[in-house]
Amino acid sequence: MSAAVTRIPRSLFSRRWIPALALMSAVVFAGCSDSGGGDDGADLVAAFTVIGQAAFDSGSPNRGGAASAATLAQPLGNVATDGTRLFIADTANNRVLGYARVPVANGAAADLVLGQDDFGGTAAGTAQNRMALPASVFIGGGRLVVADSGNNRVLIWNTIPATSGELPDVVVGQADFTTGGSGTSQTQLAFPTSAIIANGRLIVADQNNNRVLVWNAVPTDNGTPADLVLGQRDFVSRIADDEADEMNRPAAVWSDGFRLLVADSGNHRVLYWSLFPNESGAEADYVIGQSGFSRSSPGTSSSTLRTPFGVSSDGTRIYVADSGNNRVLEFDAFPIANGVAASAVFGQEKNNFSAATANDDDQDGTADDRPSARTLSGATGAFVYSGVLYVTDRNNHRVLMFPQ
Repeated sequence: MSAAVTRIPRSLFSRRWIPALALMSAVVFAGCSDSGGGDDGADLVAAFTVIGQAAFDSGSPNRGGAASAATLAQPLGNVATDGTRLFIADTANNRVLGYARVPVANGAAADLVLGQDDFGGTAAGTAQNRMALPASVFIGGGRLVVADSGNNRVLIWNTIPATSGELPDVVVGQADFTTGGSGTSQTQLAFPTSAIIANGRLIVADQNNNRVLVWNAVPTDNGTPADLVLGQRDFVSRIADDEADEMNRPAAVWSDGFRLLVADSGNHRVLYWSLFPNESGAEADYVIGQSGFSRSSPGTSSSTLRTPFGVSSDGTRIYVADSGNNRVLEFDAFPIANGVAASAVFGQEKNNFSAATANDDDQDGTADDRPSARTLSGATGAFVYSGVLYVTDRNNHRVLMFPQ
């Protein structure tokens, strides 16, 4: 019998998120399949390590039991690593897991937990030592940043935690650590799903406000107001639309401090600013996933996307977690035109950009009974670091590590 976990509402991907921390679900994958796949000759890229499951052919939340140091339940956004340490937002378990070393063996146990008193705890909460549906993590400037989505806030540790239970130093989106309501203002957030630091700035995808907020310096005080807003004309608007200066449920951000990418999930596209915007309401320069601005149709091809939920880059290539197509797309370069085509795909057969079925190792268009080292189901994070692509495989309750 599978343990109960807090389920992330499916409406998070299709319309405004409705708080549902009370919802509980149990998911059990049955049947059998080859853990590596490939017996039929389908050519897919294989991961070399799995985190959250004991083997590649397992896909139950918390491995079908209670939460532990070695399990995950519906992880959502990008992981964080500095090449040594690794952090994962374990979303439905309302916690962040930390690994002192990036795992080299399947099913490795975490070394520390944040948001819970121990590895068995899963309850959501609103306090300095609690979380509610944390969506993503980031390491930058010697800090750890967590988008604590269900509490409508971003948590900042001024030094990267080394032991369980270390408390965050700063909260953004709330005036203090004990409030968790949503809002639309210069100091409030509504289900933020991605928060990063780049060139001294804090950048947050404020999903249910259909915008990205920018702080020109990493806040050191609770409730610090943002300096810039993208996707809206001011700090009190939250209209969803598809022009070059508009957004619809942005889910993730990436920046090197000079360029900016936003996974604009509701518009089935990624927005690109070739120079980091320095004023509110700045228009994006190019779009990935659509042939131009003012378009928002989903698709399954080398140049179209369906609810992209994660984005990352190694400075040259771009990786997009194309969740609705159960794949990650790789683009060889930053775009200099709209609607560029991807060069590679993970989770589906190489060069087959029309395939979209989840957990389809033999690529016959029908989902297999179990996942494999080569398949994905609801890929919602794609983070690249030092030659490794970390893919958050949400519906298989795991993180896969692929060669870049």
